[in-house]
Amino acid sequence: MNVVFMGTPEFAVPSLRSLATSTHKIIAVVTQPDRPKGRSKIPSPSPVKEAARELGLRIMQPVNINEEAVVKQLQCLSPDCIVVVAFGQFLSIPIINLPRYRCINVHASLLPKLRGAAPISWAIIQGETVTGVTSVVMTAKMDAGDIIAQKTTPIFPGENAGELEKRLASMGAELLIDTLTRIETGNAAYTKQDEKGVTFAPKLKKENGLIPWSQETQRIHNLIRGVTPSPGAYTYYCPKDTEEKKRLIILKTQIHEASETKTPLNPGTVVEIAPCGIHVATLDGFLCITQLQPEGKRAMDAQEYTRGHKMTPMTCLI
Repeated sequence: MNVVFMGTPEFAVPSLRSLATSTHKIIAVVTQPDRPKGRSKIPSPSPVKEAARELGLRIMQPVNINEEAVVKQLQCLSPDCIVVVAFGQFLSIPIINLPRYRCINVHASLLPKLRGAAPISWAIIQGETVTGVTSVVMTAKMDAGDIIAQKTTPIFPGENAGELEKRLASMGAELLIDTLTRIETGNAAYTKQDEKGVTFAPKLKKENGLIPWSQETQRIHNLIRGVTPSPGAYTYYCPKDTEEKKRLIILKTQIHEASETKTPLNPGTVVEIAPCGIHVATLDGFLCITQLQPEGKRAMDAQEYTRGHKMTPMTCLI
């Protein structure tokens, strides 16, 4: 098949590379325009653009994929299929209906669960133990098309969103090739989604990472894993003898059996500095911070941090 590939972030790169080594022909790669990155704000190419350049593929970077001129460009390419993997723009009906085999989307959840922009993070935040990838026929309604195929995987207890994303990206690449083979050979089955099972995974904002110490230990642990590495979990504290509020990015935590024991301390209070890390009181016990990053500085383990900073038992995290 002649295929147009649409994708932008690192998650889409394994699918692009798998497609490039398959029997299908990539006639164009569509990705988001270069965006300012880092403190320098210099426009940088997306991971998909970098991979497409390496593969010697034609690249398109429309500001608006649905502009008439862009739609005409796609029509001139006459693709048999358009593959969409985390592209980042909604497609209009003229584009969805343009290819012979419509537009196929690879989504990082077990649809109909977790439709939306951040399914990997929300699966962890909500305490799911199983997730996966799904290929669907695209429709005007977000992630609501007929399911073609799915692959499942457990979510490991200590796994964060970045680690899970890497595994799902590889699974998505395998699913994509399998899906295109089913379509091309006429062996694809199309299953309507059960609307009763629909849940949503909206885009995460920076404020989603603020740690609510007054919640249960497991929920806090899940939140930290789910927002790591982006947008990041964080808390604040005021060192003794100062009113200056310090921001801490929390990278890793552990749950111990002792966290099930009730503590008389207010949630957010540092219980102790233990060999494993910083024990912080929660609603139903404590959570151990094992790795963190002071704002503007490098990541470090909790013991290293406490040796160089005035964090002691009874310190309150905000």
